Amino acid sequence: MLVYGRCRCLVGAAAALGAAAAVGAQTPVDPSRPRPALKRAEELVSVRTLLDTEPIGPGETFHLAVVFDVEPKWHIYWKNPGAGALPLVVTVTAPEGFRVAEPIWTRPRVFDTAEGEEYGYETQAVLFVPITAPGTLSQEPVEIRCRIRWAVCKDVCLLGDVQRSVVVQTARRPGEPPRRLPPLLRKHLKRLPRPLTKIAGGSVTFRDGVITLSGPAGGTTVVKFLPEESPGVTYSPLEASITGDRFKVRVQVTFDPKNALGEPMALGGLVALGENADDPCYDFRLDSPVP
Repeated sequence: MLVYGRCRCLVGAAAALGAAAAVGAQTPVDPSRPRPALKRAEELVSVRTLLDTEPIGPGETFHLAVVFDVEPKWHIYWKNPGAGALPLVVTVTAPEGFRVAEPIWTRPRVFDTAEGEEYGYETQAVLFVPITAPGTLSQEPVEIRCRIRWAVCKDVCLLGDVQRSVVVQTARRPGEPPRRLPPLLRKHLKRLPRPLTKIAGGSVTFRDGVITLSGPAGGTTVVKFLPEESPGVTYSPLEASITGDRFKVRVQVTFDPKNALGEPMALGGLVALGENADDPCYDFRLDSPVP
C-alpha cells in the first residue's frame, strides 16, 4: 500500500505502516485507545472490467468499461484531478491489430477544498475505453489486459494499483447479434459529455486569448467549467453565467511553451450544468491553437 499526504492531511508514520485514525482538528486523542486499522486503497475501491457488447466482429469498435465502486465518504479523481491531487490512470494492453483509443470519462463532481477545486467521483464511476478490432479475426477469444492506478482520498490519500483482464469473444463477420448492454453501463453512458459544437445552439470560440463557450442551459441555474490539463496551458475563469435559457462561459488562457514538454498546447474542457451526475454536460477541444 502506498500512502501520500496532502496539505490538508496529517499522515504520520503509523499511517504509512497501515494503522491510522482519522483525527479531526477538534477531536481529542486518547492514547490509551487502539487506533483502527487504515484500509488499503484496493479495499476502499473495488475495480472490475466489463464489455459493452459481444461478440466483436472484424473492424468493429467496442468499449472496455472499467467500473469503480468507492467506499462511502471517499472519492477518486477525474483525468484532471484539480488542486493538489493525482489523476486516475488506466493503461490498456490489447492483442496485435487491436487499436486502443483515449479513455472517455463520465461527468465528475466538483469538490471545493482549501487548496482549490478538485474533480472526481464518489460511490461509483465508470471509465469507457474505445477499442477497434482488426479487419480480420479468427473467431478465437482474445484477452485484453489493463493496469489501473488511482488515488482515493478522505482525511488521507492512498494510492491503489491493480491489474484486470477480460476475455473478448470474436466473430469472423461483423454484425453478429450482440449481447444486451448491461444496465449499469446504460446508466453511466448517459453521463458521458456531448460535444458542445454538435448540439443545437452550442458554440466554441477562441479570440485574443479568451475561450468563449455558450449553449442552451436546459432550465438549470448552475454552470461550471472544468478544464482539461495540458502542459504549458493555464486557465483563469472570467465568467460563468446563465441568461434566459443560455449559458456563457469565458476563460482566459495563458500559454507557456517552455513548460509544454514538447507537446502541442491543446485546449479542452467540460461545461457541467446543474449539480447532479445525470444533468447535461458538454465537452470541447481545440488542437494547437497557437504555433
